Amino acid sequence: MSVVLQPVRREDVRPLIKLEVAREQAAFVAPNAVTLAQAPYETGAYVFGIWAGTTLVGLLAAVDNRDYQFAEPEDDPNSVFLWRLMIGRDHQGHGYGRAAMLRMFDWVKDRGLQKVFTSVVEGNNSASGFYTSLGFNFTGRLLDSEAEMLLVLK
Repeated sequence: MSVVLQPVRREDVRPLIKLEVAREQAAFVAPNAVTLAQAPYETGAYVFGIWAGTTLVGLLAAVDNRDYQFAEPEDDPNSVFLWRLMIGRDHQGHGYGRAAMLRMFDWVKDRGLQKVFTSVVEGNNSASGFYTSLGFNFTGRLLDSEAEMLLVLK
């Protein structure tokens, strides 16, 4: 499965806002409109459209913690935080999420970093299993009531 992560452009905004997850997933990830609205105010944030050929299938947002001005003392400044990963409901189950994560890992390494953190909403076993299958492990830390996970890239 091949996907490309492309920084969001003006013409991508409306199509990204139209992408939605399945109704039962809505409590687990913020709508893309919220991510797009928040991103300019989060230092170190990068927002990408996930493209499969000419089809926009999702959104990935990450924060380079070296540039994040609102870090907590426990946050690792030499890491990236996977802030949001969203694959539209009509595009799920085709491997786009995994492929997007692999592209993200390349992006992290290109930035000279090796640690990727994320967090999952309690009860979101699908996301927990997905991230675990990529090599993430739970750290035991809670971030705004979400369980933190860490992957150290090789």
